[in-house]
Amino acid sequence: MNFYATPAFLDAAAAVYFKDRSAAIEDVRIGEDVLRLLVVDGKTIVTRLLFLDYHQPLAPHEIRKPVRAGRYAQSVSRGVMEAEDWKPELFADQELAPYVDLTRFDSFAAYYEHLLSLHHGLVRDRERRARALIAKHGALSFTYDDTRPDVITKAAQWKGDQLREFGFPDIFENPQTLEFFAELRKRERLVCSSLRAGERLVSAWIGFVQEASWSGWVFAYDPSLRKYSVGHQLLIRMIEESFRRQHREFDFSAVAQDYKMFYATHGRLIGAIGKPTLKRATELYARKILRQHRPELFAAMLRAKSAVQAALRRRHPALVEVRG
Repeated sequence: MNFYATPAFLDAAAAVYFKDRSAAIEDVRIGEDVLRLLVVDGKTIVTRLLFLDYHQPLAPHEIRKPVRAGRYAQSVSRGVMEAEDWKPELFADQELAPYVDLTRFDSFAAYYEHLLSLHHGLVRDRERRARALIAKHGALSFTYDDTRPDVITKAAQWKGDQLREFGFPDIFENPQTLEFFAELRKRERLVCSSLRAGERLVSAWIGFVQEASWSGWVFAYDPSLRKYSVGHQLLIRMIEESFRRQHREFDFSAVAQDYKMFYATHGRLIGAIGKPTLKRATELYARKILRQHRPELFAAMLRAKSAVQAALRRRHPALVEVRG
């Protein structure tokens, strides 16, 4: 089952984003598919949240009765394709969530040879950068789940700075972000991986493992060490750890960014199901046009939305930010 349909994720979301409100986990039919979702106050079906990357329709044996009727969900897995076949211009209304199918390879060594066959020069260059990092800052140590407090603190700082640098809202300005991570940690579902050079934290990943699939939301690194490719140094060790733990996949989640496609073997097509209201359809179309043709205005719109929501939360703490 998809992590976003589990009680751990949905209960944590209810505890943080719908505090002091009635929230239940229900199966909801939208079109031909059934999703497991939060229903708030007995009527509001929640299909979008900040950390809800994509839905996976339930298999027939997973569906529980009764099933509520829903109207529309924006980010739903619609199938799988080879990463090399992804051409964004051919999938205008869909995104790709890249992942590494670990079952395709007998070992991490075989996967590494696959990477070399595709990106020989870049892989060797990053090996050289790792040696330079070690020489300058000390031996590298990877931790699968690092509970030391600097991991989340530094990751939040680095990612927040990066988001602002590119003109997007800093999700860590909202205290609910760290509250949500704390709720997942309480349920033993948060995995915070780290890479250190000597004692210095150089990169971090905040995510989860669900049914032998490792995924996450926050991937951040010390920008002063960018020249050493410290993000890659962490990711390649995480993928190696996935092989050691006999995971079936390493999931980069939604959006086919270049660094994800560097590693990916496959991707999930993410699209909408059901029929949006006229108002929502108009909003989606306007966002699509703005994002494609005026990205600076799209980023400004997100910043303005974030500022308004922050002000509303200060006056009305029960309000929740829902990803649009």
